[in-house]
Amino acid sequence: MVEIVYYVATSLDGFIATLDGGIDWLPRLDPEGEDFGYRSFYESVDGLIMGRLTYDKIRRHAAWPYPRKPCWVFTHRPLEAEPPEVISTSLPLIKLLMEMERYKLKRIFLVGGGNLASQFQREGLIGEYNIALVPVLLGTGMPLFSGPGEFERLKLLDTRSFATGEVLMRYRRSALSPPRLKTIPPAITRHLRQVAADDVREPEEVEALSAPSLVIDERDRSG
Repeated sequence: MVEIVYYVATSLDGFIATLDGGIDWLPRLDPEGEDFGYRSFYESVDGLIMGRLTYDKIRRHAAWPYPRKPCWVFTHRPLEAEPPEVISTSLPLIKLLMEMERYKLKRIFLVGGGNLASQFQREGLIGEYNIALVPVLLGTGMPLFSGPGEFERLKLLDTRSFATGEVLMRYRRSALSPPRLKTIPPAITRHLRQVAADDVREPEEVEALSAPSLVIDERDRSG
């Protein structure tokens, strides 16, 4: 069953970009050094999801940074000169997950932005959160979740701190946070219940670039 993972970098005061979409405050990924766990995370996912404005910002910056993985972009407008991995969609969230299930995908990287992340969170569809805290205060900007959300309990899986001050935290939805969609297909319901049981047994839109923009160094064109 498909699991959605929100992997994103945020300032200490909860913003993923400045009001004009700026991300210059994010640390750069060094192709030959510290990558803040990004490459191992990227290898762990089978595909990606992002909003249209996030896609447009990425396309303006450099070569496509998500090779070898199918990427669904939520949009009602045609995409121009999209990379071969990109698939445009306007499907309801649950139907998109069913489509991914047909592709036999297991783990999907939710790139952002905050509005799209809010939609997934509201429906209880984010199974894991990978949040990279960057030691800056922006004061204002585009928030981690830019729409109304729902109360949700999370279980801390692990943390990792870096000499430069960043902290990567990984959370899973708690068993006490049931899915909220009212028309979830039986296969998805069974999967979410199993994830919750495993957890118990263990003691568009304002979009912005989210990690991996942690920012990919321009020397790194290979992905």
